[in-house]
Amino acid sequence: MLNERGMALPLTMLIMLVLTSLGLGLLAMAGHEPVISQNLAQATQARFAAEAGIEAAFDTLANTPNWNTLLVNANPGYGVTLFNNHAIGTLAASRGMYSVLLRNDIQAGDSAITGVVADAGGAQEDTNNTVIVTSSGAVNLATRRIRVAARKITFPPKFFPGALALPGKEAQAHFNGDTFGIDGRGYNMDGTPDPGCASVFGIAVSPVLGSPPGSNEGVVEGALSSQQKDNVWGKSQTGGADTFGNPTIAPDSLTPTLVKEFIDQAKGAADIVLASHQPSGLSMSNIGSTCSTDPNGPTCWGHKDSSTGEIFPKTVYIKGDADPTSMFTALGISGTSTGYGILIVEDGDLKIWGNFSWNGAIIVTGSYVGVGFLGGGNQTVYGSVISNETATDPGFYEGVLTGNAKLRYSCTALAATLRNRKLMSIVTWKDLAPDE
Repeated sequence: MLNERGMALPLTMLIMLVLTSLGLGLLAMAGHEPVISQNLAQATQARFAAEAGIEAAFDTLANTPNWNTLLVNANPGYGVTLFNNHAIGTLAASRGMYSVLLRNDIQAGDSAITGVVADAGGAQEDTNNTVIVTSSGAVNLATRRIRVAARKITFPPKFFPGALALPGKEAQAHFNGDTFGIDGRGYNMDGTPDPGCASVFGIAVSPVLGSPPGSNEGVVEGALSSQQKDNVWGKSQTGGADTFGNPTIAPDSLTPTLVKEFIDQAKGAADIVLASHQPSGLSMSNIGSTCSTDPNGPTCWGHKDSSTGEIFPKTVYIKGDADPTSMFTALGISGTSTGYGILIVEDGDLKIWGNFSWNGAIIVTGSYVGVGFLGGGNQTVYGSVISNETATDPGFYEGVLTGNAKLRYSCTALAATLRNRKLMSIVTWKDLAPDE
């Protein structure tokens, strides 16, 4: 038997070497774990910061009716900076910062991002209501980037050619008394003139030819007595200064097709959707009276904050039933009612009694329709009213104004209707790789 004395020391030293190596490895790993955890946490925070930038951009776009005002001096390559190293709300900068670029969709390959043909308007002119937003979030050395395509529903150019527009097949109207007013000169929502708002016609009609007096223009002109002519003011169809009477009752290019295209988009983004069925339809009273206590409720159709003056518009869509007898009232409004935004009534009449104030657009469209301001109080619209009859409906009125009804064209009221987040959408979203 061989002598094994002296083996314990080498074996002990070998075991200690192995254990030391394992211990050093574990210590090294333990030292890296906080760094790895910190990097992961900062990367997560950076992405949240990038998302905050998208949200801030979305708010900016929603509250800007004309996006071209944001694209001023935009670079064709990267666009324009909306936010640069901006903190997330009231959080400290150490919690994350975001920077946001906005550009028009004019580059090769942008159609793959937006889903529509690239905009031909150039870097500084959006013509398809679609833009691209890139948000970069950063926390220390960690960065994340998000790119989205944003789109909004907006009014087509020259969609409101008059304080009252009758673009459909017929334009039969009735005016009662001598205290109503239709005014295409620009107004602010407080009733003061708005010199920055270009005048439109008092009453715009389609150039549809019919029986004597020859056109829808003649039909409306014939509905006004000589004493009532000066109740209608606006742009003159012969040029020159604003005028009243027949010269501001004029044909225009607004068509039923354009109205339908807008309605088909807007009703899908409506805040409030109501169905109205024959024979009784919808009857509503004191709209807006609940806004102070329940601004998101079904009887608050947009409101103005009394302390800040900020307007919160809504889009309201009422779907009625087409009635060939022309006797169906899709929506009747009474009491004391107020609203801000876009009110759409399709396939049925809109009739208004009592005190009524609307700031924005009222669009009545479809078959066998009309709009009536029927007295019983002071009724005022700042914005524009469209009554678009798509059926042949002789003997029934597309527009009725009585009593103290006042329709005043307002650029500010129409612009305010578009400050509605529901009219905005994000059509694509992508987390960008470092090299994109």
